[in-house]
Amino acid sequence: MLIIMAIHKETIEINKNNFKNRKNLMLSKLRAAIRSSEVDVDILPHLDIINSMPFCFTTSSCSGRIAIIDAPLLGPKYESTKAFRWHSTVDITHVWAAISEYLPRHILWLKFDSFIISFSTYSIRWATFFIRLARYINLKDSGIRSINPKAGYINLDFMSTEKLSIPVKSKGKLLISYESLVHVINIANFLMKKNRIKLDMLKECLEITLQHAKIHEYPPNLSLFDQVLQEYRKKLSTLKNDPTFIDYEETYISSK
Repeated sequence: MLIIMAIHKETIEINKNNFKNRKNLMLSKLRAAIRSSEVDVDILPHLDIINSMPFCFTTSSCSGRIAIIDAPLLGPKYESTKAFRWHSTVDITHVWAAISEYLPRHILWLKFDSFIISFSTYSIRWATFFIRLARYINLKDSGIRSINPKAGYINLDFMSTEKLSIPVKSKGKLLISYESLVHVINIANFLMKKNRIKLDMLKECLEITLQHAKIHEYPPNLSLFDQVLQEYRKKLSTLKNDPTFIDYEETYISSK
């Protein structure tokens, strides 16, 4: 018996004219945000590189932060308030003072979030490459958020996996002691150092990608990034000499 199967090939057609218009709009908004000092300085080089690629534009970003957020257990995001935030390592006394003095409407959370760069491309080929690159350099929370062919773009994120979130105050009552907060901030600061190393690594990879894209229409082979990856693995391994790693991890590892 002869069986004939029809194969349907699905394709996506991206509206490039809409993409160009959207890119011009987003670049205008970015320039205004930079003039207003609303963009993290440490992430500006990354945005510049991505926006230099004719098939990409950035939409939002954060270089990584330690933050105190007033947020409900239930309810929409707009009910949340960013009470305090720091984009570098922070002193425990500043965090304790902020928590002690702030009277939350909901639950007060202490958070660490790694960097995030949200951007768009009109190319499925390049979108696929960016996700493969992110996985290759261990930015495993990166991914495609949405695909909008009519609007002319595919939305993606570069994002690492480091996160921390704990409730610290509710209805004026502290949920954490100063002594416990010391440990939490030590770990959050350690994550911030790790975040900065990975952010620098991404910048080098983006620079290599941009230089390749100036010559070739197709994405580079991932092996092109091996040297960068090896160098930054060495830099990450130096964090094992950090006092926080020694205090919280080394004893456990040695006892195994």
